[in-house]
Amino acid sequence: MVSGKVQTDPPPLRVMAEDPDFVDRVFAYLVELLPELSKREADLKSAMRQEFGGEDHYVRRKGGKRQERAQEVLRLFNGRNATEIARRLGCGRATVYRYLKQAGREK
Repeated sequence: MVSGKVQTDPPPLRVMAEDPDFVDRVFAYLVELLPELSKREADLKSAMRQEFGGEDHYVRRKGGKRQERAQEVLRLFNGRNATEIARRLGCGRATVYRYLKQAGREK
């Protein structure tokens, strides 16, 4: 529970075209939450593609996973196993060292 609201799992994505792009996936999610968007979906997708097409964007994940991963790095690190931890957690060695540095435990 966060700020008095009950967290629910996101709705499953509906079946889409064979190779959906980011805009298709976002709208599939939004239409599941707000069915009234389906009436304007094609126009809104077109507008988004026109506005943001060709640009690269980074979508940050929720902070909870990051904090959990940082704690896992601190738990597993023995002073010489950054590469092993990175492989195990699916991140880069630089990320392992960044978590260590933020916690004040450098190599």
